[in-house]
Amino acid sequence: MPRSTSKYKLYLYIFFLIFLTSIFNFKFLDNYQGMFSLKKININGVSYKEKKNIEEELSDLKNINIFKITDNKVLEKLAKFNFIESINVKKIIPSTINLNLSKTSILGRTFINGDEFYIGKNGKFINSNQIYQKYNTPTVFGEFQIKEFLKLYNILNNQQLKINSVEQYYFFKNRRWDLVFSDGLILKLPSKNIINSIKIYKKLLDSGNLKNTKIIDLRVIDQIIVTNKND
Repeated sequence: MPRSTSKYKLYLYIFFLIFLTSIFNFKFLDNYQGMFSLKKININGVSYKEKKNIEEELSDLKNINIFKITDNKVLEKLAKFNFIESINVKKIIPSTINLNLSKTSILGRTFINGDEFYIGKNGKFINSNQIYQKYNTPTVFGEFQIKEFLKLYNILNNQQLKINSVEQYYFFKNRRWDLVFSDGLILKLPSKNIINSIKIYKKLLDSGNLKNTKIIDLRVIDQIIVTNKND
């Protein structure tokens, strides 16, 4: 009989030991998981209001285990912000993520279905509602793909044309461009051989004989049509 009582006490002791150990383990796991849940997101490289919009977009990542938050998950959530050109994601263990962002250069603005959009150097149309800064950029008219504008922009830039002097771009259905400069001069470019046409325009510009010129028409290859302001 005493031996049975001793066994009973031993089993009871083991039971309580397992019970208390389990409680400790559960609490330890809860604390462990809480230690590595995302608590803070630091965002650098954008304005205060832009930062607030990004924070709101990322808010549902808070309190998730930081090891379960992949870089791709963060990038997917930031994809809607077209003004961002590059993103660097850095996890600071145990509970912080640092985001270093760089904004794209704004090359122009246009209107799509009545809404204002900026044209980013990153090849994206950026709704003006996303950006809390006004840019003094040329206006681009017509139904164009952004890659077509970037192609023209790069040609003008590579030919060292003063792009800042262009106030308006007009794109036509036959895939050619008109440029309107700040002095009122209109340059009509062909749909092909744009580089050669720009070189011709630069020679005319260097000649110093364009002071009274209103339109330079280079749409026809090997032909220059100049219209004076008084005509």
